[in-house]
Amino acid sequence: MNNKIVYYSRMLIATTLSIFAVSASAMNVGYFENKVFDDEPETLHANNNFNQRTNDTLRLQGALNRASRESDGGIVRLSASRNNNNKRFSLARITVPSNIRLEIDPDVILEMRGVRETSNINKTFLFTLGRSNSVNNLSAKAAENIEITSTHPHKRFTIDSKKNMPLIYGFQAGGNGNGGSGNTFETGVSRTRSIPVGVFYAKNFSISNLSIIDNHTESVGVQLYPDTDYKDGAYARRHATNRSLDVFLDGPPSNINSQPLRMNDNKEFIDSSGNVIPDMFAIKRNPNWGRTPIKGTITNIRIKNAHTGYGAVQIYGGDWININNIQTINGIGVRLESGNGTSNDNSNRAGPHFSSINNIKISNIKVTNGFTGVWIEPHSKLMNKISIRNINAIDSGSALLIAKGTLCRTCRDLTRGRVNNISITGEIILRQTQYNNPIAEVGYLATFFLTLADRRNIANNAGKTIRTISIKDIPRNLSGSRWYLIEPVAPVLALSQLSRTTIGDQSEKEGFFPVDYSRATITNIGLTHNKKILYREDMRKPNGNVATGTIYK
Repeated sequence: MNNKIVYYSRMLIATTLSIFAVSASAMNVGYFENKVFDDEPETLHANNNFNQRTNDTLRLQGALNRASRESDGGIVRLSASRNNNNKRFSLARITVPSNIRLEIDPDVILEMRGVRETSNINKTFLFTLGRSNSVNNLSAKAAENIEITSTHPHKRFTIDSKKNMPLIYGFQAGGNGNGGSGNTFETGVSRTRSIPVGVFYAKNFSISNLSIIDNHTESVGVQLYPDTDYKDGAYARRHATNRSLDVFLDGPPSNINSQPLRMNDNKEFIDSSGNVIPDMFAIKRNPNWGRTPIKGTITNIRIKNAHTGYGAVQIYGGDWININNIQTINGIGVRLESGNGTSNDNSNRAGPHFSSINNIKISNIKVTNGFTGVWIEPHSKLMNKISIRNINAIDSGSALLIAKGTLCRTCRDLTRGRVNNISITGEIILRQTQYNNPIAEVGYLATFFLTLADRRNIANNAGKTIRTISIKDIPRNLSGSRWYLIEPVAPVLALSQLSRTTIGDQSEKEGFFPVDYSRATITNIGLTHNKKILYREDMRKPNGNVATGTIYK
């Protein structure tokens, strides 16, 4: 049998849960369960006189710490001022401890302090669950049994991450792209960060009934991310300019006893008997990237003015998460993607299992004037058991986008991942209501599927023909120079496959993988063409030339 086939078969058989959820791989862990009971919740009222000096951070943090120490956990409630003239709280980063339910009246607004704070973490985050205080001293236990919700079962409270988060454009190298040159926002990258809720090393949590007012800040509304030391995902000594010269070790580089992995004369990894071990299994990984969220529910979340490449909810790593009833204006409804797949991506250097994404249930997603409803991209991870049901996209690039992972071909510790056991059911709808008016805020990938009507409009506005336009002629949006305005493309961008009839090379180096779309009802309403699913073979440059390099990238 071909060595590559044997290799990839072993890779698929290997466990697909992160280190935090390995013990759960053979059982139904389920989603959030309430384990907090409190007959006498503590209520905090907004200050009667809200002004520039108001800062409610310490009194909320104190109340949460007190409630956490109660025998059955504790409840803290946030309400309007006693005279009901003020419904705003001014908050910097709040560390939410275990055994807490934070209930917020639906008329209350939590104002992120943003630029009023000097510490970057206090500027960027509002609530953090299970994040260690220091990357050099990671917490031994996960935060557990945490709920943030409204006092009303269905109405949302509000987090304002716009008022103190002015858009600032600059330049940034690496996986998030370069901003180019110039002084306007169209030639810069949005440098403003805002993460209202960050879930890290946490177990049994729920975030619900939340409305976020964003400002195209370059982060996601509810983020699930590893609580890690942020060090290299693989144990290695790195060569500054030539990745082929990286030296992989049997332990952390910080350990003076760590030794290079055994290799033969062909530079293949071998065991003590001289047998060749595939790179994926030989290279030792940093287990701190496996400290990810597990057993959570995220429901009834709405975000307005989301950043194009982010949006309402993103899982960078996590297991057993139920996501339901998500609405976003601009951006992406739900994104499953660990890292960015570049050569310096420590998350993906950690291999296919640490910080992977498994047993995820996604349902009832709505996106308006955005990129896509649900985005899935595995990079170097093996994702397993993803279910998607009902996506409604309006004047957006697409409703569903499933891509194969990017790859640094000179990096031995990075291979292509895939998604196994993915289920797509229900209604997958893309509706266009406006014409000759590109209002779908999308990323670079969607620009390879411009409709003929959109190409004509771009050419007309640029004073060119449809055969001479380029990516530079597509208008940009408020998220910055890397983000575009186009008309809706198709309900589904099936970019893990070459075509409807050809999946493509499924090896660890090329990374194509199949997805069954037949169980969903896919609907195209009002678009200027009748296509419902587009594949990689349909990718074209703005001028209509086949994008061969990108199709196989």
